[in-house]
Amino acid sequence: MKTIDLHGVKHRDVLSKLLLCINEWETPFIVITGNSIEMKKEVIDAVGQFDLSAREAIDNPGRMIVYERR
Repeated sequence: MKTIDLHGVKHRDVLSKLLLCINEWETPFIVITGNSIEMKKEVIDAVGQFDLSAREAIDNPGRMIVYERR
C-alpha cells in the first residue's frame, strides 16, 4: 500500500498534498498523521471532498487509511 507522511506539513497544505495522492494512487492508501487530532480532521475533510473516507489504522493510531466509500 502506498504511503504519504504529513509530518511537518502545515494544516493549510494538507489538501494540496493529498490531491496528488488521490489523483495518482489507487485506494486504499496510508496517510501518516501522527497523533494530531486536528491533522486527522484535515485528512477526513480533504478526502471527503472526493467521496473518499479515512479511518485510523487499527494497529497504529498515528496512521489513517484512505478508502472508497461504499
